Amino acid sequence: MSSTTFSVAAVQPDSKWFSSNPDKAFTEKLFLPYLFVFFALEALYQQMGWVNVNDFWGIVTTSLVWLPYLVVLPAILRRNSGIAWYRSYWFKLNVYIGILVFLETYFNTIWFFKELGIRYNFMYQHLDLDCLVCNGGNPAASRAAYERIPVSIYISTMGFYTVYHTYSVVVLRRIRHVFRNASPLARRIAWVGAVVCAAVFFAWAETFFYIQGPVSTTVWYLDKPAMLTVGTSAYALFFLVSFPNIFWLDETVERKWTLWNCVVQPSFAAMWGLFLIDIWSWIHGPLV
Repeated sequence: MSSTTFSVAAVQPDSKWFSSNPDKAFTEKLFLPYLFVFFALEALYQQMGWVNVNDFWGIVTTSLVWLPYLVVLPAILRRNSGIAWYRSYWFKLNVYIGILVFLETYFNTIWFFKELGIRYNFMYQHLDLDCLVCNGGNPAASRAAYERIPVSIYISTMGFYTVYHTYSVVVLRRIRHVFRNASPLARRIAWVGAVVCAAVFFAWAETFFYIQGPVSTTVWYLDKPAMLTVGTSAYALFFLVSFPNIFWLDETVERKWTLWNCVVQPSFAAMWGLFLIDIWSWIHGPLV
């Protein structure tokens, strides 16, 4: 088989919804219902006032949202799959999301403070982690302005990003299947349109659904309507890069990623996300 033939065959959409790679398909089916677990736990924490807690409990509660379902459960269910845990899709996905979350939270969230007007007031958490230079070089002043990032945010975002990227990959695959017999131009337009719609939807939905009454004194936007109508376009830029990028993670059995790929690719996505939101800032300027 020639390399050209292999290349074309490897990217053909073999499934309407789930990957032709059984290992990836299993994890996708397992992780899709996590949306309801995630929402239920987040709602419970907000109603019980467990969002604004100290560092220890912040790390514990956010870890309980992420680790049991997204790490422990697949590790148990796939222990006899014949695939080493470190080569399994569930583990590679966690590595990818973990790198992406760390870089985008450590660096890119500063643009959310300065340009989009988000504020964090975790008054009992003091274990902060963010880019010192990007955030003005004065931690005390940044904290007084509600512009510091506690470690628990990193862990909490693992759940958010796993939901977004799992659902987006499944939807993108479905779109590829629907347009599989269309012209090359139509397929490209459908692909780009699906990526843009998914990116905008998840960026908007997080702002609208998460920042509600119970959590609005801990996490809020200075101008939430402006964030929903205009700022969503800035947040969506992150997903415009990561959604089509992560789509190819172990998409076929023939083209599985190495762990090194799972580190390099999200680093690329985070860097381009930072570049794009900075360009957005140059063009639009701060929301507030």
